[in-house]
Amino acid sequence: MPLVLVSNNSELLRHLAAPTFRRLELEPRVASSGDEARSLFETHRPPLVILDAEMAGITGYELAEKFKAVAPATRVVLVVGKRLTGEQMRRVGACGCDEVLVAPMSADELYDVVAIQLGMPRRGAERYKIEVLIEGAVVEASITNLSVDGTRVVLRNRSLAENALFGIRITPDRPDDGAGAVDIPAKVVWAQASGHKTVVGGEFPDLDERARAMLARLTQWEIVEETQRTRVVLKGDFTEATRFDDLLPSMVGRVDFDLAQVTYMNSLGVRAWCEFLRAAPIQGYEFHACSVPFVLQASMVEDVVGRGTVTSFFAPYHCARCDHQEERLLQSAALLAAGLEPPTFQCPKCDGQLTFDDLPERYFAFLRE
Repeated sequence: MPLVLVSNNSELLRHLAAPTFRRLELEPRVASSGDEARSLFETHRPPLVILDAEMAGITGYELAEKFKAVAPATRVVLVVGKRLTGEQMRRVGACGCDEVLVAPMSADELYDVVAIQLGMPRRGAERYKIEVLIEGAVVEASITNLSVDGTRVVLRNRSLAENALFGIRITPDRPDDGAGAVDIPAKVVWAQASGHKTVVGGEFPDLDERARAMLARLTQWEIVEETQRTRVVLKGDFTEATRFDDLLPSMVGRVDFDLAQVTYMNSLGVRAWCEFLRAAPIQGYEFHACSVPFVLQASMVEDVVGRGTVTSFFAPYHCARCDHQEERLLQSAALLAAGLEPPTFQCPKCDGQLTFDDLPERYFAFLRE
């Protein structure tokens, strides 16, 4: 059960007690002041700290710097107000914290940050184990493409001929409903041998409803329950083959789109997505945890965001000292409050700084209007 040191902030405590946090099974330790937070940290050394930037006694900025110096692996999230100045944003970078949240926030926004910082799967981002079966036995292979129609498989030290049968087994790491693995029969459409490897293109000729639902959840989208509003997690590539028509019946009321798992968008995929947003009968919608490919398209094509609002998004970061690269989740409210000045973070690999690795005027273009 992860222990979390948290400020005595009524909004944070209310969200952490909400049903959406039950699966994380957190154990909060509440600090009423900066001095108490320091004492609790020395006693428990929690993996995650969520503190108000301005606290009595000693500020969250000072605490973050002290905590990271003593325990670099501890993840520190600072909560700031909407009137965030450029100087405060520079203090954020100097203190070495791992994330910035702007109050007020929703329970879903806090959940995303907590799950990411603790290395836990976010809702709709559960992990799956995918295996290849030949004559019912698991073989050494890798899957390079998977959809509801078929798959591309690289076999090692094995070969399969056209029209041969094989299978795909999908096993959720943490099945919420108690369901186990799903075995999907496949048929070889084409095969090409190269050295000790054989590349196989397969189709799924006989998908039952459970297998189709599992593949759709893994490769296209899923609707996540137990959230404040309808939450749609979109996945994979947006291309000429992507169809959003099946989503339209679920677009009722207010919707949150989770886009962290969107890996690629070409021009035809962008057009299909924009047409879907125009056709969907949604009262209002927001975009959460937008992936870099989605942000790049949203900064070039206004209709990618439509009438919605981007609340959080991933951005590329780079450490010049050790050449480490990673993506960090940023809150739009924090960027806007700081005049689109991106924060810096402490590099997890060395003593250097992670700095934003793109042109702010280009990458943040979707935030300007």
